Amino acid sequence: MSRAPTARDDDSGVAAAMPVARPRKNLANSPVAVALGWATISVLFLGLWEWAGQTKQINVLFFSYPSAIWDQLLKGLATDLLTVDTRTTLLSAFSGFVVAAVAGVLLAFALSQLPYVNKVLRPFFTAFNSLPRIALAPLFIMWFGIGVFSNAVMAGSLTFFVVFANTMAGFEGVDQDHLLLSRLQGATRWQVFRYFVIPSALPSIFVGLELGFIFGMLGAVGGEMIAGERGLGVRLQRDAGVFNTAGYFATLFMLIIISSILMALFQLIKRRMVRWQDAHLIKRA
Repeated sequence: MSRAPTARDDDSGVAAAMPVARPRKNLANSPVAVALGWATISVLFLGLWEWAGQTKQINVLFFSYPSAIWDQLLKGLATDLLTVDTRTTLLSAFSGFVVAAVAGVLLAFALSQLPYVNKVLRPFFTAFNSLPRIALAPLFIMWFGIGVFSNAVMAGSLTFFVVFANTMAGFEGVDQDHLLLSRLQGATRWQVFRYFVIPSALPSIFVGLELGFIFGMLGAVGGEMIAGERGLGVRLQRDAGVFNTAGYFATLFMLIIISSILMALFQLIKRRMVRWQDAHLIKRA
C-alpha cells in the first residue's frame, strides 16, 4: 500500500542530491606555502636593499648592502668570528641562562606552595624586576671584573625574572576543578603535581625559557659592548667605532642565525613535551 510522500522524504532527497562541498585548503597548514612566503619576502627585501645600495639610492656608509655584508661575514667566519667571538658570547649567555632558568623555575614552584611567603616576597621581586638591568652592568663589572663571568651574571639577571614570572603564571593558572577532581579521586600530593600541575604549567614555562634565552643573549651582548675583552658585543662596538657598517650587519646576521637555530630547538622540545596540548584543538577548514 503506497503512502504519500512526506516533508522528511523531500528534505532527504534534496540533501542527497546536493554535492558535498570540499573544505578549502588552509595555506597556514601547508609547510610548502609557508616556506614559499618566507622566501618571497626575503628575496624582495634583500633584492630591493641590494639595488638601493648598488645604485647609491641609500648611503652605503650607514646602511651598506647585502653583498658587502655577505663578504664581511665570510671574512669573519674565516678568522675569529666563530672560533672566538661567537663561542665567548654563547658561553656567557648559556651559563647565565641555565643557572637563572633553573633558579627561576625552582623558586616559582617553592613560592606556589607557600602562599604566605609568596605574598611577602612578591613586592621585592617586583621592585628588583623594575630595575633596568643594563644600568647594573657597571656594578657587575666592578664586582666581578671584565670577562665572561660578569657577562654571564648580566645574562642571568635578565633571564631570571622572565622565567620566574612565566613559571609562576603557569602554576597559578592550573584549573582548580582538575585539582579538586583529582583530590576527590584520592590522588596524592605528588600525583596531583606530576599529572596536573606540571602538564598545565609546561606551556608557560617554555614561553619563559624562550624569552629568557633571548634576554640572556641580550644581556651577554650588552655586557660585552659596555666592557668586554672578546665576543660578538665587542665586535659590534669595534665595527661601529670605525663605521664598518657591513661588518656590523654581518655580526647581527650571525646573532640572528644563532638565535633562530636555538629557538627552533626550543620549539622542537616544546612540541615533544606538550604534544597533548594540540590533541583537543579542532583544525580550521
